[in-house]
Amino acid sequence: MPETSPEITPRCLKCGSDAMVPDVRLIDRGESDMRKPAEVGLATKPDAILFKGEVRVGTAAQVCGDCGFVEVYATEPHKIWDAHIDRLARSLED
Repeated sequence: MPETSPEITPRCLKCGSDAMVPDVRLIDRGESDMRKPAEVGLATKPDAILFKGEVRVGTAAQVCGDCGFVEVYATEPHKIWDAHIDRLARSLED
């Protein structure tokens, strides 16, 4: 593989290669709308029977062109963090 500048292409966390391919999509075969990115979610009320208060955000990914390692990131991690804090606060109130 040709060498690239680390400012342009980051190094793989697994093998150290600079052959990272950014902006790949995770495809969820269960969804009918293939244009939407795969999502991650967190229930703020996991013990509720209904209305668990799930917070969902999209994902972004990059793949190493040498070893195949896939890095996946939440696009709006602060929303998941806020939901986690709310869930912890709720569990302390119980």
